[in-house]
Amino acid sequence: MRIFTKFFLFLTLMASVVEINAQERYLNEVFDKVTVSAQIPLQSNFTVMPWVGGLLGGMPGGGSTRQPLRAQFYSPEGDTRTDRPLVIYLHTGNFIPFSFNGSCGGTVLDSTNVEVATRLAKMGYVVAVVEYRQGWLPTIEQELLKRYTLIQAAYRGAQDVNAYVRYFRKSVAELGNVHGIDAEKITVWGQGTGGYISLAAGYLNQYSEITNTPGGKWILPVQGVGNVPMIIEGQNGTITGEGPTTLSSAAYIPTAVLGFKSGDTLCVENHKGYSSEFALTVNMGGALGDTSWITKGETPLISYHVTSDAFAPCKTGILRVPTARGPEPVVEVSGSCDVAAIMDRIGNNDLFKNIIPAKDPFNAYNKSGNLGFYQFNGTPNDSGAPWEWTFASQPKPNQQPTDCNTDAVSARKYLDTIVGYFAPRACLALNLPCKSSVTSTKELSDINVNFRMAPNPATTDVQITVSDKTPVRSYAIYDISGRMVRNMNDINTNALTIRRQGLENGMYIIRMQFDGGMLSKKVIFE
Repeated sequence: MRIFTKFFLFLTLMASVVEINAQERYLNEVFDKVTVSAQIPLQSNFTVMPWVGGLLGGMPGGGSTRQPLRAQFYSPEGDTRTDRPLVIYLHTGNFIPFSFNGSCGGTVLDSTNVEVATRLAKMGYVVAVVEYRQGWLPTIEQELLKRYTLIQAAYRGAQDVNAYVRYFRKSVAELGNVHGIDAEKITVWGQGTGGYISLAAGYLNQYSEITNTPGGKWILPVQGVGNVPMIIEGQNGTITGEGPTTLSSAAYIPTAVLGFKSGDTLCVENHKGYSSEFALTVNMGGALGDTSWITKGETPLISYHVTSDAFAPCKTGILRVPTARGPEPVVEVSGSCDVAAIMDRIGNNDLFKNIIPAKDPFNAYNKSGNLGFYQFNGTPNDSGAPWEWTFASQPKPNQQPTDCNTDAVSARKYLDTIVGYFAPRACLALNLPCKSSVTSTKELSDINVNFRMAPNPATTDVQITVSDKTPVRSYAIYDISGRMVRNMNDINTNALTIRRQGLENGMYIIRMQFDGGMLSKKVIFE
């Protein structure tokens, strides 16, 4: 409780700091009002929910049916710009409709969705809170089939995201840019279950990544057939959601094992001819199917995670999905702790290195040690999603838990940090006008900061001093190949000790960030 109280006080203080800073579009809320649209259909695709509902006893059974997929738009009222960045926002919900998903949320109207979308719109963004296809069998007894149906659901979600991206590109090219956006500045932001989708859409880009996933996690042994991939492009469509696909009586998994009707369709293509690429991925409490999917040069990632999350592991562990009958263990996944380390190692988040601390006040309390990853600890009631809340007046179906958080004040304090941490990083990842004010790549000279370093060469430690007026804000060490081997943020000191700590003999580059720019120096350990 003492840890949480201290953190809550910190959040309040940081909110005050931001409020007194100069207001700048995309960094602060510069609009007073937001225009919210109705839920508008943007595409449609085939859902398995009627079939799933029949097995759960909640809906008529049957094959796949076509479902409209809608978006609700939030935009700054009175804004005339037509080159605005777009955020595609994915809600939580366990891939099951709200009425029986065992969760406190699961619709486009969840409190957190509305709050984040409203804040971003006031900052100058356009936000589309979107629907995606749902449906899997969390309570089925066979463990492999449970895993199979969840993987299928996540795959459909990623397909839907890719199709939304294509729609927005088409809207600019063919529909008169009705949303007033720049299609090269699209962020996909997933919350909870939506985080699994945003990560899959960001980093699952090749079918071979599915078939080569280590440990057989995406393989299903079928009696009389052998090992079969849990995703088959001929049945499920490509990762980007291109089709069409039709199940035949010879299709191994859905017809032979789960009883889909021959001729059922699982995917149709939406908005053909446009790219599914987007610029930035945001994950809030989700996890990635396998870290082998991440490759150098893919989208940067901003991620938020509670390290003690009981359902979505921060490292690599078993995903547990809350359902009406309790948590259901399903499949091994990798959360933000492990994913962020890989992003740092391969350099996908390197653009976040040079953010000026004065423009990044929320990072001062971040203990993750990784670029782009904000780590939460000591949350109230050990919640894995302290940014979520349910209004006390909001009715909950009988199957819903009775312990939903109703403390909007606490949840909004977490969102202060989440949005505040996102803002300067999005400036860089999306190449927004605020980019020049959050970072400085100016190369400084020794005399600019009164730089001194000794000894060099060194055997153990290197001592660095600079002027009291120009403290070192952060630094990173690179080996001769350009690989970052160490980084430290928020040190804010004029007397820095660089400890060797296992670095091999050889030359390294120490790159130091100051408020006025960067200074790079060579050091040799022998």
